[in-house]
Amino acid sequence: MKSSPKYYLILFLTVAAYFGVSKFIFDKVYGTIHIVIDELFHIPQGLAYCERNFTYWNPKITTLPGLYLVSAAVLGSHFQCNTYNLRFINLIASCINLILFASILKFVYGNTSYVKTVWQALNLALLPPLYFFSHVYYTDTLSLTFLLVFSGFVNKFKLLNFIFGLCSVVMRQTNVVWVAMIFGHKLLYIFIKSSRVFGNQYLTKAKLSRQSLIAKDLDASKLKRYYGISDLFNALFYHITTCFVTFFKFITLQDFLDLFLHSITLISFLAFVYINGSIVVGDKGAHEAALHLPQLFYFLIFYAVFALPYVLVKLRTTLSLIFSNKIKVVFICILFVGIVHFNTIVHPYLLADNRHFTFYIWNRWYGKYDFAIYASVPIYVFLLFSLYDNLRQQNCISFLMPYTVCLFLVLALQKMLEVRYFIVPYIVLRLRFVRPSFKIILFEFVWYLTLNCAAFYVFFNKDVVWKDFDYSQRIIW
Repeated sequence: MKSSPKYYLILFLTVAAYFGVSKFIFDKVYGTIHIVIDELFHIPQGLAYCERNFTYWNPKITTLPGLYLVSAAVLGSHFQCNTYNLRFINLIASCINLILFASILKFVYGNTSYVKTVWQALNLALLPPLYFFSHVYYTDTLSLTFLLVFSGFVNKFKLLNFIFGLCSVVMRQTNVVWVAMIFGHKLLYIFIKSSRVFGNQYLTKAKLSRQSLIAKDLDASKLKRYYGISDLFNALFYHITTCFVTFFKFITLQDFLDLFLHSITLISFLAFVYINGSIVVGDKGAHEAALHLPQLFYFLIFYAVFALPYVLVKLRTTLSLIFSNKIKVVFICILFVGIVHFNTIVHPYLLADNRHFTFYIWNRWYGKYDFAIYASVPIYVFLLFSLYDNLRQQNCISFLMPYTVCLFLVLALQKMLEVRYFIVPYIVLRLRFVRPSFKIILFEFVWYLTLNCAAFYVFFNKDVVWKDFDYSQRIIW
């Protein structure tokens, strides 16, 4: 969809209103507390980098120094480097994220209302956990900025795409998983489409020349818009029988360059993990990798809370889907019960740190009742079908398979339960939902405003006293 002055005017007014309200909240957050939990490590590190002291490193910091490098580039020489300005970098980044969300949604939904596009972008910027961390000096907001820019350059500027992909990993290591997802999506798409274009007799019953008009427009037409699992198996059988010759013939120079540049990022990261001995930089004892499958169930709860309008609008079709797949539902229930029984892990921080909402949720449900982990299984099953229901009409196996693998890697291999870990996986899914109506967008907007108001009310009014600190702590996501 071509942009018009009307689109830019709507976007400008929305960003201006968003910044104005957020700046008011930002100042109130700053006036309430100058150090929010992990800022105890982040702020001194940012100050050190602003002073060009790149040898100092706090061993409690787990992420790579991307946030502090950006801080050093923006502050120090041009602006005063202090807590207020360090946090302010994330507030500006959140405004940039709003603009990037609008650009991506405009591309995803194509010819749709400018108001709907920008409004959805605003909703994503207001996603409560993301919105809160836009007011403090954490890595999440700016990390997402680089990831969104990276995804926006995938099919345009190859070198910039590579640079921002690399930068997103330097901002936060887990972003490498989403670089890998783009790589896997591209590879699978070429893998399946090449089998169709070169005359996969198991699909088209006819062998086509690559130069034929039908081959060139095969998947742009209504013949096949989204690939399913059967397309993948047929493609695999076809390429095996042809010794993968047509697969390599189909890859263009641009495709090869894309895959090559993504490979450099992925191989570089593997080298870093090998040399470092872990994916985290510091505090390795508290962040050891471990198989923790229930993290995927907690992500479904995250989806239920923050995609509530989409869960409710699909409620009837989701229930119909469940009742029409009774045998599968029973099997999934048994599987989930086995997973929560044998693989539920409770990290010590979850039980000890009463400055996070997860502490109260866990101790008032999962930790309080022995049956809670089993009683939650039907909810997980329902939400799994609900998520599938929201994705099935708008997605392709070339996205769903890499996404599922990457979701497993980013969530199910860590012990600690933190709401922040679910932000990017959810945003990736939210950008793939079927085009919503104005009513759903309005519901989402009101729902997010309600949750944000509740979260900030608790933050501003609930003190948590720790003997090790001479100031009151606050409760956050």
